[in-house]
Amino acid sequence: MLNFTDLKLSDIETVRPYLAMQSTRICDYSIGGIFMWRDFFHTRYAFYNDTLVFLVKYLGGLTAFTVPLGKDPEGTLEQIERYCAESSTPLVYCTVPAGELPMLKQRYPQARVVPARDWFDYLYRAQDLAAFAGKKYDGQRNHIHKFQRMYPEYEFQQIAADNIGRVRSFYTGFAAQYRKDSPFAREEAAKTAEVLEHYEEYAMFGGLLSVKGEVVAFSIGERVRDTVFVHIEKADIRYQGAYQVMVQEFVKRFAGDAEFVNREEDVGDLGLRKSKLSYHPVELLEKSTVKCGG
Repeated sequence: MLNFTDLKLSDIETVRPYLAMQSTRICDYSIGGIFMWRDFFHTRYAFYNDTLVFLVKYLGGLTAFTVPLGKDPEGTLEQIERYCAESSTPLVYCTVPAGELPMLKQRYPQARVVPARDWFDYLYRAQDLAAFAGKKYDGQRNHIHKFQRMYPEYEFQQIAADNIGRVRSFYTGFAAQYRKDSPFAREEAAKTAEVLEHYEEYAMFGGLLSVKGEVVAFSIGERVRDTVFVHIEKADIRYQGAYQVMVQEFVKRFAGDAEFVNREEDVGDLGLRKSKLSYHPVELLEKSTVKCGG
């Protein structure tokens, strides 16, 4: 029977090689997407035959499994079914990417598939965000030009040991000023602070935007295969255009030969949805919950 263990920060390097096997480009199978939300979703993990699977308390407290990653996904599915039978746990899969649905539908013909639009990821072409070329990006370019006119002395730097303290100080003030009371927002704030405190352990990359030496924005992400994931993006909105400059500079600095940028979900926030759509995604990456019965 699968033996699930609580996921800890020290487990990053244990699971990282398996996450590199994902081909769906959704954030739920990335280091940031999993470890920043491990406490919120009470994440546990197990291995079977060199294959990784997570067990979580998903939205609404639903006990659910992720799609296995590794050498033997089919054998691991059998082990999940056995685990559910022996523990009287309903068989449910969460954060299922569209590409995995046919396999699950074939295996569980009576399963009920529930798409979760609020949790679809926004996928962009890296070259679009790096250039903001064409009429459809007039708004972004206007914001960037205004920022450049108002703050010609701005700098973009890679986050490193000699400047991360400035980023932490900026975020302390930012979090206090823009605090939200929802459990989701509180956890996001806490884990952003954790990433900054344990930057080397997360082994992601990031950039900061400063004006006259004062940090006004920062962003942190990672790359999996052909996709850059943006897990954290914060800017002081008193500096108009800071977000747009941050988006462009981050992609120009870190995307390299990556084809896509995943800027993650809007979690049902209509303002955030409008903002993410304004950057013209090439695809919304669907995720579903698959309920396979008792």
